[in-house]
Order: sequence, then C-alpha cells, then structure tokens
Amino acid sequence: MTTATLCERGQITIPKQFRTQLGFQPGMVFAFSVKGNSLFMTAQKPKMSLQDRRRKALEEMRGRLKDAFDGVCTDDLIAEMRGR
Repeated sequence: MTTATLCERGQITIPKQFRTQLGFQPGMVFAFSVKGNSLFMTAQKPKMSLQDRRRKALEEMRGRLKDAFDGVCTDDLIAEMRGR
C-alpha cells in the first residue's frame, strides 16, 4: 500500500505512479466527496472556451454536410438559388 502525508496547509501529494496511471496533469480540477470514512476524488472534465465550442460545432457541421454536395459545382448551386 502506498501512503502520503497531509501537510499543515492541507495539501497532499498524489504519488507519481497513480498520477501517471490516471493521466492526471497539472491544472486539472477535481471534485471531492465523502462516503462513510472515505474521501473520493474525481477528475472533472475541463470546460471548453466559447471559441472551442464554436470550432467544435463548425467541425461537426462540416462533417455532416461534407457528402451532401459531393460532385456539385458551386456555380450550379448559385445559379439554382437565383432561379436560373
């Protein structure tokens, strides 16, 4: 069993073997909960910035529309929209 010591400021170091195994990185955010006599720590998903959410939405839309216009010329689409 691996142990760690709680310091005066309430900090504890997660042993490297567990950080590596679980993919913990500096700056990650964790949620804590208590059940009985045990403390549970759960890594939280990072919140995406507005710019990242927009980029993801555009990439998803691009993927959906990719095959919808396959083989269609842009000039033909414009002509059709203008009623020609």
